[in-house]
Amino acid sequence: MAIKSVGMVRVGRHFGSGAEDLAKEALEAALSDAGWSRIDAVVVSSFVYPRLSGQADIASYIASSLGFGGATAITVEAGEASGLAAAVTAARLAAEGKRVVLLGVDKMSDAPSSRVYSILKGVYNVDWDGVYPISHAAIHGLLADLYMSMYGVDRDTLSYWPALMHSNAKENPYAMLRFAIKPEAVKDAMPVALPLTMLDTFAMGDGAAAVALSRGDGGLAVLKSVEAASGPISVSHLDDPLVMPAVKEAWDKARSSAGIRSVDVLEIHDSYTITGIIILESLGLAEKGTAAIRVAEGYFTSSGEGPTVNASGGLKARGHTGGATGVYMLGEVAMQLAGVFPGVSAPDARSGAAVSINGHGSSAYIAVLASDKS
Repeated sequence: MAIKSVGMVRVGRHFGSGAEDLAKEALEAALSDAGWSRIDAVVVSSFVYPRLSGQADIASYIASSLGFGGATAITVEAGEASGLAAAVTAARLAAEGKRVVLLGVDKMSDAPSSRVYSILKGVYNVDWDGVYPISHAAIHGLLADLYMSMYGVDRDTLSYWPALMHSNAKENPYAMLRFAIKPEAVKDAMPVALPLTMLDTFAMGDGAAAVALSRGDGGLAVLKSVEAASGPISVSHLDDPLVMPAVKEAWDKARSSAGIRSVDVLEIHDSYTITGIIILESLGLAEKGTAAIRVAEGYFTSSGEGPTVNASGGLKARGHTGGATGVYMLGEVAMQLAGVFPGVSAPDARSGAAVSINGHGSSAYIAVLASDKS
């Protein structure tokens, strides 16, 4: 499956633009680069905006308003993993010979943060985790504390992850937080759920990203596989909360389907510092208890020995756009493999993957890509 082109909007607080405006900007950029004047299908991923706005069937609404009323229009929602969940449907339609645009769009800045966070609670099981007066940040603070005590990792070592994300985002024109921070600044920032501080959390913003898909060769990259797995419905149901079984299972399936053993570049879901660390270990890219140390040593940088991870800045600094985040990830990896990503580059990358989860791994979607020249 060929990824023909990518269109993105800079993540931010777009108070003067509606979801339709953001979608139009991303879609038109993707269509222009693909050289397409028509599409057969649009698959839209959105999570928060439909709940805030009350708008149902957002895919048909956007397709019609942008002049593609005759196209098949499908909306896919899987919480934070909506973007890559929608990629499953988009890839299947493209395999049928259709010209397909995968479009992620979410708009969260038009409502008070309290309302947005009440919606985000739904990424966890509301019957189990929702009945306790504990926030997302508190859950991840407990996970970070457990990780540190279990493996003897100190707070300073964890701080290298957000510092790396900001360093990468500074070079990414589509990122929300384009400024560097020093590791020592992280633990001294405003606490949100100790040991985590404000600089350990994701930047929540509006955004839209579009990826054009078609059968055949030519384009930015080849989409080799998109696989998924589900995990326990609650953090409290995990045998080991420092491992995400769904990530491991989806990774094994995606690599097997794509016929690869490893990748050169990765975009992963780092809603909190500890989330990124746990995903790296669940993927088997570091032994349990060692991922934070490897990050601090530069292993996952463009000049390190491991794959380049989150050259975009990740959810931490590129920003988390809800249902659009997975589409950003897919587009960023494709651009890396084509050598056209406008930020930190992964030199000579031939293969890559996007790893998207909902909550703490209640579902995981992983897309594996290869260079069109491979």
